[in-house]
Amino acid sequence: MVSADVASYEAEIVRITGRGPRPDGSPALSYVRVPSEVDGTYPGAVQQTVSGSYGTCDQVRSSAAGEGSLVAWAYPTLPALGRWQGILTWLGQDGRPALGLGLDGDGYLALSYRHADGGAGLLRGPGPLEAGRWYHVAASASPASGRVVLLSRERAAPMAAVVTSSADVAAAELGTRAHVAALGTGPLATGTPTSVVDGSYNGKIDRPRLLGRALDAAGLAGLADGAGDDGALSALAYVNSPLRRVTGPGWSGRALDWRVCPDEYQAVWYHDDDLADARWPPAFAWRVPDDARSGMYAARLTAGDREDVISFYVRPAPGARPAPLAVLVPTFTYTIYANFYHPARWVTANGGSTEDEAANAFLGGRRELGLSLYCKHRDGSGVAHVSARRPMVDQRPWHRIATRGNAGRELSGDLYLLDWLEHEGIEYDTITDDDLHAEGAALLMPYAGVVTGGHPEYVSEEMLDALGAYVGAGGNLAYLGGNGFYWVTTVAQDAPHVLEVRRGRSGSRTWTGGPGEGHHTAGEPGGHWVDRGRAPQALVGVGFAAQGGGPGAGYRRTPDSHDPRVAFIFAGVGPDEVIGDFGLKLGAAAADEIDRADAALGTPPGTLVLATTRGAHDDSYQRAVEEVEEMTSRAGGSQSEHVRADMTYLETPGGGSVFSVGSIAWTASLSHDGYANNVAAVTRNVLREFARRGAGRIA
Repeated sequence: MVSADVASYEAEIVRITGRGPRPDGSPALSYVRVPSEVDGTYPGAVQQTVSGSYGTCDQVRSSAAGEGSLVAWAYPTLPALGRWQGILTWLGQDGRPALGLGLDGDGYLALSYRHADGGAGLLRGPGPLEAGRWYHVAASASPASGRVVLLSRERAAPMAAVVTSSADVAAAELGTRAHVAALGTGPLATGTPTSVVDGSYNGKIDRPRLLGRALDAAGLAGLADGAGDDGALSALAYVNSPLRRVTGPGWSGRALDWRVCPDEYQAVWYHDDDLADARWPPAFAWRVPDDARSGMYAARLTAGDREDVISFYVRPAPGARPAPLAVLVPTFTYTIYANFYHPARWVTANGGSTEDEAANAFLGGRRELGLSLYCKHRDGSGVAHVSARRPMVDQRPWHRIATRGNAGRELSGDLYLLDWLEHEGIEYDTITDDDLHAEGAALLMPYAGVVTGGHPEYVSEEMLDALGAYVGAGGNLAYLGGNGFYWVTTVAQDAPHVLEVRRGRSGSRTWTGGPGEGHHTAGEPGGHWVDRGRAPQALVGVGFAAQGGGPGAGYRRTPDSHDPRVAFIFAGVGPDEVIGDFGLKLGAAAADEIDRADAALGTPPGTLVLATTRGAHDDSYQRAVEEVEEMTSRAGGSQSEHVRADMTYLETPGGGSVFSVGSIAWTASLSHDGYANNVAAVTRNVLREFARRGAGRIA
């Protein structure tokens, strides 16, 4: 899918063969052209992206006489936005809005209705609603009596505010369709919208109801307890992934798991910057040939001196002989980081002009393109859903992170690994998180070894189970990254392109979830895997220890590195060599985010700690927040022994093995000195041995 503000552009398919962002400004990408039916010129067209979540229901009981009541609980978070925000909209038989209960531009509750003369009428409440408070809101309109009623009561208030007026309401039939948290289509009191989400609402809505009779104020007030199912919109379909299973007006705090008391968690949180599917039309398509080599590919687009490279991965064709090694590409992490915008971090980047800062500046004003899970919504709440079906403007091979040494990260960071594999001529396949989540351990079993990308931070239970089963059955895993296997991640049951993460209220995070809202929509407890008893150390020997943007460090070998079982790892590496005191990312192989071994967190008995950076980091590296029990000034790298990267090796009872480096920056050191360095030597030794050990798996 392409949006281009040019008359035409050229497109071709390429296979990415290496490189990655370089501080010296040299090309960040090498590739070979793949002749295909895609080659050619295409007309440019600017695509519109419409964000905003809402609910829609087409099973409303119609009202032939136009009599109707609209009832809900509402918790507005941005009540005065200068435009209409729909809470409940009942469409007429003609598909146009007939009755609308919502907030006007000043945050006043209002009822909009069709006037008998063809125009629109508006009944406005006595004062604006306040942000962050629950209100019982209701309205009714009767063409027969010429009466409209509007009611609101703050949950803790003893009396409701009621406004009643005479009005010439149009006797138009109310149809079977309604929208929650959006306006609908066609004109209403606030003008002519161009889409449903022109009336997007920000905040929670609970127990929306539409009744085909016009209740008076007493009747509307009597529905505040939500008892019964009269008029309830129980068959809502949700668009753009609003946040479900959040606390409602009756939440007591007695249970933090919505499955224990589901009636207290029926509310849905809507945002005008939610996006689950950009819905751009395809510009062109490529059918991957059966004989295509597995790896990283891209659609390369050019128009004059303008270029874009939209990357994707090709896995082996069904039935193809697998390569000895599989690179497990952390596509969950790519998707979750995509369109990263963090104003505080951007400001600290010293005003440079890197691609990262340009993307931040761009995204700061283009929220409709879909936000990263590191962002906050316009109302200040955290983004908990993210979709692969949106433009990911920063997931490009040349993307740099200004606050992490101006080097690559996520997709561009993993290009360093692929660059080295191509340079070495090591045969490999690429598989992805999406594949592993869907197919489980069977996807991994044919491979002699599995190699991770540099930052496999977001993983599902299915993925952890699959990796555990693989190494338990004799597989070999090389974890060449840091901060891996960290956040509980779930895949939407009805939309596999949508991921959910609930940050919770503890640990390292960029936003904090609301009380009682830590469980995912499907019921899983969110937060960190360590809080579910599945710390990364239990799988790969190391887990997240610290992060920082200061200079990195090299590893110093330990006595364990001289154990005969790991002699193969250090072939060609001297006993006193510092491993990786160089690199493209912050100057060394241990930098950015680093992991350590810890028996208390699950590092298996018998794990060998081969090398460490203990005592080598400055205070820009701070110990993981979730591990700091009390406020202290001694959590920095110069004082805390916990702030370190450990290189480990472990063997499983089933004959498998795991090698871990505990640093995001490791692969950014592979190309140093023309690829002739000890980081490359260690990595080469490990992968060659894994391929040799597992040769029988792919015979």
